[in-house]
Amino acid sequence: MFSKIKLGVEEWKKLEADLVRVSSGEPLEIVINLTLVDTQGDGEEIEEEHHHHEHHVFAENEFTREVAGMIDHIAHTYNVHVHPHLHSHHGSVMFAVRGTPRELIKTLKDAIEYIKLNCEKCALHTVDGEFHLGEDLAGIYFGDAYKITVILPAEDGRRLKVHEVHF
Repeated sequence: MFSKIKLGVEEWKKLEADLVRVSSGEPLEIVINLTLVDTQGDGEEIEEEHHHHEHHVFAENEFTREVAGMIDHIAHTYNVHVHPHLHSHHGSVMFAVRGTPRELIKTLKDAIEYIKLNCEKCALHTVDGEFHLGEDLAGIYFGDAYKITVILPAEDGRRLKVHEVHF
């Protein structure tokens, strides 16, 4: 068991080292898109409401209340503007954060952990996004609550390097 935990930590350290290499000391931006689903899976579809304010209001049910709480947590913790697209039983939440590779990895891990620990009526279906260096795309990632695949340019600049990191 401890070897699996050590392996997981090593995977994240290798990813961080590659992000440091790609960024060349410049700050990166991570765009995080979280696709969420209702764990109850029943009920009628209610038309969504889009609000881009300090506090987000959606069609009221337990799922949307939990997601709204997560949105407020992310907005206040990272001081970012969150772009939600919610329906009564599913939706997505997108936001972007700038920082060092270590800070961005922590942000990604923290957002997923927050959902796992604080949401009873919502579950993370998928996560995907991009790393940006200024206006340039520096890498992409996709996955779920257990594993994320990250694709970055290799050292030679001609090939791609793939990382699989686990939670």
